[in-house]
Amino acid sequence: MTDFYQLRPLINWLSDPEYNIRRSYRDLIHTAYENAAIVPAEPIPEHVKRGQFEISGIVKTGDDERERGNRRAAPLRINGSRGNWDEIEELWLAGELTDDEFEDHFVDDIGEGTDGWEFPGASYSVEFR
Repeated sequence: MTDFYQLRPLINWLSDPEYNIRRSYRDLIHTAYENAAIVPAEPIPEHVKRGQFEISGIVKTGDDERERGNRRAAPLRINGSRGNWDEIEELWLAGELTDDEFEDHFVDDIGEGTDGWEFPGASYSVEFR
């Protein structure tokens, strides 16, 4: 119950620009957001780096471009332990890892030694095992 009552001012504040929030709550909210902004990122967990990724959608490997993860073709399976995560983790820890950066480094660094992958489609499903 206490958690709801502590969240109610935040919910009201976010949903109604005219809501007059108590100064003590305003200070708590400000402090919480300030603390969240300066908390450094945790390193990428080892189980993620060693994990198996299954990608469904249009995938191109070498000259083969097709829909993966359906009845006719299994998803693209990628063993994360075979790649180099250094640049991805460096960007992650610096707070600069965007979706595009991740995709570029995942293709280049994790896919190192393969025919390479391209993802020319608009939508994908990624399952992590």
